[in-house]
Amino acid sequence: MPRTKYTKPPGPLPPIEHIQRSKFRFRNDQRRKLTNFLPSKLSSLPVPSEYVDEALNAPHAPTRTLKTIADAVIHQTEVTINLHLTGRPLIAEGRINPANVRAAIRRLRKALEQFTRGWVDDETAEIVPENLDAALAAREQELASLRLPPARRRALALLCQTIRIYVANVVSAKGATISAQNVLKYIDFALTCAGIDHPAFAKHRHRLAALVFPEG
Repeated sequence: MPRTKYTKPPGPLPPIEHIQRSKFRFRNDQRRKLTNFLPSKLSSLPVPSEYVDEALNAPHAPTRTLKTIADAVIHQTEVTINLHLTGRPLIAEGRINPANVRAAIRRLRKALEQFTRGWVDDETAEIVPENLDAALAAREQELASLRLPPARRRALALLCQTIRIYVANVVSAKGATISAQNVLKYIDFALTCAGIDHPAFAKHRHRLAALVFPEG
C-alpha cells in the first residue's frame, strides 16, 4: 500500500492542562547505586545553597535533602527523566514527521490552486506571494529525501545525551574525571529504574554508546 494512504497533516497538541506530569522518583537504594557510578569527589563536595533553593521551588522538587554535588546530579537526572516521561505520550509518528508534513504541504498547495491558477480576480490573487507554491513544492521534494530515525528513538537519544552532557559538565567543573563506561552504566541504570526501554549496557553496550556518544 502507498505510504501516503496512512499520512495526514499534523494536528494540534492537547491543552497543557490535560498533560499528565510524570512523578518518577529514584528510591534511596537506587540513588546510592547511581552515586557509585559518579566520581567519589562529588559525594564529598557540598551542594550550593542557591541550587537547593532553586530546586525546592521547581515543579519537580526533591523529596530528600540535597547535601552533595552527587545528590544534585542525581536530582537533575530525575528531572530530565520526568520531562521525557511527561512528553512521551505526545510523541507519535502520526504527528510531525516528513511524511505528514508533506501531506500538510499537499493540502495547502491544493487550497492555493484557486489563487495560483487564476480562478480569482487579480487583486485577490495578489494576497498570496507569487513564489509560495514553488517554495512549497521545493520543500516537499526536500522532505521526500529526508530520512529520520523514529520519533521515539530520537527522543531517547536526546534524553541520553542531555544526561551525559550534564554529568560531564559537572564532573569537569569540579575537577574530577569519569570514564565513558561509568557514564554508560550511570545512564543505563537510571533509565532502567524509570522503566524506559533502551539498549541495555550488559547486552547492547555499543548500541547504547551510539545513543549517548553519537559523535563517537
